[in-house]
Amino acid sequence: MTPAESARPRRHIVAAWLLLSVIALSILGEVIPDFPEAACGVVAWTACALLWLRLSRRQAIVVVLLVLAGAAGIAAGMASGKQGLVGRALAQNIPLIGLLIAVSFLQLISGGRSMGEAPLGKGRLALARTLIGVHLFGAVINFSAVAIFADRLTARSRLTLPQAMALSQAFIIGATWSPFYGAMAVALTIAPGANLTLLVAAGLPIAVIGLVLTWLILSSRRYQRAEAFEGYPLHLESLWVPAVLAASVLLVHEYKREWSVLAVIATLAPLVTLVTLLVRDGSGTWPALRRLIHVRLPEMGGETSLFLAASVLSAGMSGAIVALDIGVPFSRYGATEASVVLVVTNLFAWIGFHPVIMASVVGPWLAPLHPDPNLLAMTFLMSWGVGLTSCPMSNTILALHGRYGVPFGTLLARNRVYSVMLTVVCIGVLYLYVAWTGGA
Repeated sequence: MTPAESARPRRHIVAAWLLLSVIALSILGEVIPDFPEAACGVVAWTACALLWLRLSRRQAIVVVLLVLAGAAGIAAGMASGKQGLVGRALAQNIPLIGLLIAVSFLQLISGGRSMGEAPLGKGRLALARTLIGVHLFGAVINFSAVAIFADRLTARSRLTLPQAMALSQAFIIGATWSPFYGAMAVALTIAPGANLTLLVAAGLPIAVIGLVLTWLILSSRRYQRAEAFEGYPLHLESLWVPAVLAASVLLVHEYKREWSVLAVIATLAPLVTLVTLLVRDGSGTWPALRRLIHVRLPEMGGETSLFLAASVLSAGMSGAIVALDIGVPFSRYGATEASVVLVVTNLFAWIGFHPVIMASVVGPWLAPLHPDPNLLAMTFLMSWGVGLTSCPMSNTILALHGRYGVPFGTLLARNRVYSVMLTVVCIGVLYLYVAWTGGA
């Protein structure tokens, strides 16, 4: 056992294995009819309770407030005769949490061993390589990609503001299309019936535009035309993991549409990791897996608690709608309405409301309109990929500030310029999609 593992309290190790079990339970919940998913929620909440003291004060306050608000709505809904709210509160985001835990295993096989010694590049080409690299790796291994890139860039110097802008913007915009992000899991949950292939096809152009926009901003005169920008030494051969996994998920989904996308990813990610480690490292496979389980999984207590609390809030919102007879301000859900929802959710993200919170509130509220599930899912993916770049509750922004010393307020302010411009692009895509489908 490594020093990092031995220093962990026993309750953290227990919590880690409980979180690991959530992967299997989430897969079973997706493929077996009438599987008791509420029991999975109990397991996940138990793990989070064991990890509660690891949460920052801000995270703990947000989780408590969400649970209290959700509990009040559930109580009101049950008093009005609404059934199934407690089960929904426990089960709704379990597939999402299982996906996030499963995807964390991919960090063991991503990044390339030789890249740690390669010299850093400078200039616009180095900026482009950094943007593409963190985006493609992040699209599969999530925030671990930002940490890998940032650690390499800070090996000899502090992380600069342009580097932090590049990493945060290029990583978060992946939420508009990547099936490996929590954003896609939330979108498919809130908008059942949405088509993954269509969502990826709609989100990829937005991501490309976002990357180009970031490159143009950081290559401008304001940032000395990126002449001093030190970037990550990315090589094409290191991109096989993101490419293979993304293609595998889309192919399986295309030919087996009855299989849950979330279950497919939660199965493939650990399986590909295990096979790759066995072939590459042999006897070193188990120590690597054990370190990840004992050290990395307990670090996921904060985001797991947030998604569990958001599930409670979503159930509470459904109960409150019934109890208070809250009407929807729209008569339909077209491009204009989707644009309004996008702008409002982005503004709320700016003041600290994570997009998963807004999805938990807005999704049940819009359900009576029976919106086009693809349009609704696209709206939430856009709010995550664009609004989260300027959200004070974003784990990426908090980590860049807390771990690498990037000025918190300055990074948010600079990212908001990007966020506004990309919101306009997203609105254009929403109108194009509605026109293409013949909607209003």
